[in-house]
Amino acid sequence: MAKILVADDETDLEILIKQKFRKQIRENQYEFIFAINGHEALEKIQQNPDVDIVLSDINMPVMDGLTLLTKLSELSPLIKSVIVSAYGDMENIRTAMNRGAFDFLTKPINFDDLELTMKKTIQPTTIKVSAKAKQQAIEQIREKLRKEQIVRRIQREQAERKAIREGNRERVSPVTVNTVKSNPMIKPRPVFQKVVRT
Repeated sequence: MAKILVADDETDLEILIKQKFRKQIRENQYEFIFAINGHEALEKIQQNPDVDIVLSDINMPVMDGLTLLTKLSELSPLIKSVIVSAYGDMENIRTAMNRGAFDFLTKPINFDDLELTMKKTIQPTTIKVSAKAKQQAIEQIREKLRKEQIVRRIQREQAERKAIREGNRERVSPVTVNTVKSNPMIKPRPVFQKVVRT
């Protein structure tokens, strides 16, 4: 599911987006978060660090979209930004692209264009997340194999020590001693006692 933050002081846009994408929202394809200016957008991002896209208007009170772009590059450079600007405002659009915007839309927003833009913006992010998940899975498998190798080595060393102990016991086992005592053909060695003269 893609999480999209919409920063725009026109509150009607929230209603329109929820209506246009109600099916995708219901099917958990998209989750939208809304802010009315750049400052609130930054607060929402801190509360939701897994935001994938920021869709931001340029002209907003408190903090405009261009300032938000600069802050975003410092706070979370992996988040993709799409800037919304008035038709023909090429100077601000050029500035936004230079500050790291992934794409731009013009007002009035065409929701078909918006959906295509979101899909195009989400795709590279999804690929990165998928690659990261695969790498984490590989690391987990490597760690599991490493632990299994350590366990096998410990078991092998324990078996070797046990075999050595059992081999030592066999060399001085009671069976060997009893055999010597009970066999009349085996003469015990004489014991010489030292006589001490007084």
